[in-house]
Amino acid sequence: MPNNPFKKSPSRRNLAFLQVLSAHKGVRGLPSLGQWKQLPRVLSVLEKKVLLGTVGTLVLSLLSLGSWYVVTHRVDIPAVGGEYVEALIGEPQFVNPLYASASDVDADLAGLVYSGLVRWDQDGGLVNDLASDVQISEDGKTYTVAIRDNAKFHNGDSVRAADVVFTMEAIQDPQYRSPLAVSFRGVSVSQVDEKTVAFTLEEPFAPFLSTLNVGILPSNVWGDIAARNAPLASRNLEAVGSGPYQFAEFAKDKAGNVLSYTLERNPSYYGNAPKLQKLVFKFYPSAAEAVRALENKNVEGVSFVPGDMEKEVSDIRSVALLHPDLPREVALYFNQGANASLKDKAVRTAVAQAVDKAKLVADVLNGHGRTIDAPILPGMLGEHPDVAKIAFDPATASQTLQDAGYLLAEGATVRTLKKAPTDGTPNELTVTITTVQSPEFVRAAEIIAAELSAIGIKTDVKPSESDSFYADVVSPKSYQVLLTGTLLGLDSDPYPFWHSSQTKENGLNFSLYANRNVDTLLETARKSTNEDDRAKAYRDFQDLVAADIPAVFLYQSTYSYAISTKIQESDIRKIISPADRFAGIESWYTKTKKALR
Repeated sequence: MPNNPFKKSPSRRNLAFLQVLSAHKGVRGLPSLGQWKQLPRVLSVLEKKVLLGTVGTLVLSLLSLGSWYVVTHRVDIPAVGGEYVEALIGEPQFVNPLYASASDVDADLAGLVYSGLVRWDQDGGLVNDLASDVQISEDGKTYTVAIRDNAKFHNGDSVRAADVVFTMEAIQDPQYRSPLAVSFRGVSVSQVDEKTVAFTLEEPFAPFLSTLNVGILPSNVWGDIAARNAPLASRNLEAVGSGPYQFAEFAKDKAGNVLSYTLERNPSYYGNAPKLQKLVFKFYPSAAEAVRALENKNVEGVSFVPGDMEKEVSDIRSVALLHPDLPREVALYFNQGANASLKDKAVRTAVAQAVDKAKLVADVLNGHGRTIDAPILPGMLGEHPDVAKIAFDPATASQTLQDAGYLLAEGATVRTLKKAPTDGTPNELTVTITTVQSPEFVRAAEIIAAELSAIGIKTDVKPSESDSFYADVVSPKSYQVLLTGTLLGLDSDPYPFWHSSQTKENGLNFSLYANRNVDTLLETARKSTNEDDRAKAYRDFQDLVAADIPAVFLYQSTYSYAISTKIQESDIRKIISPADRFAGIESWYTKTKKALR
């Protein structure tokens, strides 16, 4: 048979490679490593170069692709490290949840060191903290709380039900003299098991859950300290809690004044462990000195910036001036028993008509706030946008007084009654506004005094020193018109400020307001566990207050503080108390590291 001219015989090297492969023809799948090692024996020089070039190109392509992926997917993420130094106004004395509520400085520090069963979150409201679960009985009288299994104190002890029981009983024990005692009056607490505690109330109290944000003390640390000696114990400064930060050290001067207080991150924190390694707090007697320290770079932030110093602080490039919403309302409260003219609703109405609330927000708060017309603030349970409002109108205010018989003679500056009174009521229309000695309130009082004087009400301003304001003015109700602010809590419950039982000495019913229908509404709202029913009761209550005009509600202020711009993720939109500016501190960071996303 003739040879096929298109068929070539295999070369010797190809035959050798085929023989290698055929020696393993019984093996299925790809050639083994031993087989591939024979490949160089059967390739020509040119084929080897082509193969090496192909492999090299493939390797370079893979390296290039990998480099591109790393470059395009590498990001900076928060890392542990760094510190923050803040100026606080005042000096710490009780970094102890039993007493800390009486001082902003103590509350700031205690809020970082200790944790409660629940905590406030700006997005979620009241959320579990040490508690893993909270069950409320159908009658609203029993709260059963389970404690997290992984919660530990800074000394390594587990947080147990016994610690909660110890803390609550200490608050209730009069020998401890805790200002929180009134919040737990009539509440019994018992241990269900090692990790479960039960609170039993005498009657339903809807705001009760919000009281459980108090920090829990370790009973192993405090149990051996006599109650009467608790205020003197060193543990009030060398605090042991279960919060995100733990006590490291403090420094004092020769006179015993605390100069600085240092906290370090708690690496065993049951929540998201914080990133900032260290917090250092330095203490100053006034906001002015704290701001000087900020300007001199002795600190990196200030816990509170008064309105009259905001411009000065905002000019410092290294800090951000923040203004989160605060549930603090400022109002004029009428003490009708101290000034007979104020018993006349026409006078109280005219005062409300003469006050320019928008001017107060612009002038006193530098625009950081909002005007209000009712005792329950916007965004809180029971807010009442449709409550009756009294518009700013000086001309109408003058006419209101004229119609009520208060005349303004030609050339006179003070109104007098047309008919001389016989019941002891002053003939001249005069009032005195008493307020605390602070730039904000004194300035607000001066503006209001000028506005009232413009309609013929002679108005004096009487500032009182802050140290004695409560004891000398508020508690004995020693004022005609009181200009002050009230800080509402987690719950909008207005009972402490408007129930008639709170008109007595030490009560917070500043207007000494007594209305049986209001009392009934506030009592009903406290006992109801239905939010819709509570909201309606609060709206009805506000309608009654609006009709009686026992006060003029002026504005809701924000809270102003300065924080270093090096702190990332520190912005917060609203707080319940000044200490809540640290509510998201677990997310704060200054250091970063590279990572692939």
